Amino acid sequence: MPLESFVQVNYNAYLHSSRAFDGKPQRFREIKADYQGHVAELLSKATQQDALDATLSKEDQEKLLESLRSWGALDKNYAYVGSGERRGYRKNPGGGVSARPIPSTPIGLGDILNSKLWSGIAAGDVFDMQTALFQPVGGMGRIGEAFARELGPLIHYNAKVVDIRQDERGVTVAYQDARGLGPPQKARADWCVCTIPLPILAQIPLNVTPALAAAVSAVPYASAVKVGLQFKRRFWEEDEHIYGGITYTDLPIANIGYPSTGFHASGKGVLLGAYMFGPQAADFTSMTPAERVQKAVDYGSQIHRQYREEFDNGVSVAWHRVPSAMGCAGLWTSDSRAKHYDDLCAIDGRIVLAGEHASFIGGWQEGAVTSALDAIDRLHQRAVAQGDKA
Repeated sequence: MPLESFVQVNYNAYLHSSRAFDGKPQRFREIKADYQGHVAELLSKATQQDALDATLSKEDQEKLLESLRSWGALDKNYAYVGSGERRGYRKNPGGGVSARPIPSTPIGLGDILNSKLWSGIAAGDVFDMQTALFQPVGGMGRIGEAFARELGPLIHYNAKVVDIRQDERGVTVAYQDARGLGPPQKARADWCVCTIPLPILAQIPLNVTPALAAAVSAVPYASAVKVGLQFKRRFWEEDEHIYGGITYTDLPIANIGYPSTGFHASGKGVLLGAYMFGPQAADFTSMTPAERVQKAVDYGSQIHRQYREEFDNGVSVAWHRVPSAMGCAGLWTSDSRAKHYDDLCAIDGRIVLAGEHASFIGGWQEGAVTSALDAIDRLHQRAVAQGDKA
């Protein structure tokens, strides 16, 4: 399956607060450079005023000052006056007689702190986001399509599981056609790897131990909504020079994700117009799909003025409205993991669960895949140990 790069952090994207800077979005690089610069200046002042004598030796303080000058782009006096090389210019450098750049004006630390835009700076510092990320060409759905291509007739489509029963010799699964066609059917196997999302599994009769049953019922699923918007042209590239990455906002849409491929393509373009969790997602879930799309356009137009004129059409997915999932991903807490995680993953008789909910990489396909690999490895060892030849 061919892969392509996925851009997580783009310094040319925006950080946006509807309550700061008159609602005007700020470039990521500007907020990052100014926040780091001001913090570096404050720490350098504290160091020079001997405030760190009890913590650092004089030699280490000198090294710290040197590092702060580099990290914060401070001048020779350890002051932050704004660095075009970090935050950009009011007029970019060029060639010829008009080559001279015009410096940009840094934003005051107080304004940055009050805006809370600093909260978006660390978006790419999370462990999951630090590495180079890739996506299948054509979207994440290509992974499921590849499994379908390899497994062929082994997959029973439109099969709604209504009962799971195990005994000493195997597992019987009762299912019916989700379209209401034909009588109920049964499948029998020696072992069962169950990947049904927990909110659905909790509603299916399942004879397992009380510990596993409690674990299945203990994990709520996140409410999440995504909205995809198609526009008549890729204005974010043509007008604003944004190629991939994410804009973060305090508006209910939470963020706008720009495509990582197809740069400079002519014609229509698609971006992620919203990706929200929590109360905002619950609010959007209560809307019709058309209302969600319209709201995403309304909110997004506060960041990109081209939205209304260039909008073509859109689509939305609210995971709590998806009958086969009833939520986006498992919401573990430290307490619930300590109490139920091992029980959820344990082989229960002849049944073992797998999925992102049975991993520490929640909400990612990687979590589901690594969970499944672990489950079948343990199941194989159990079958061999029991002398099961099936």
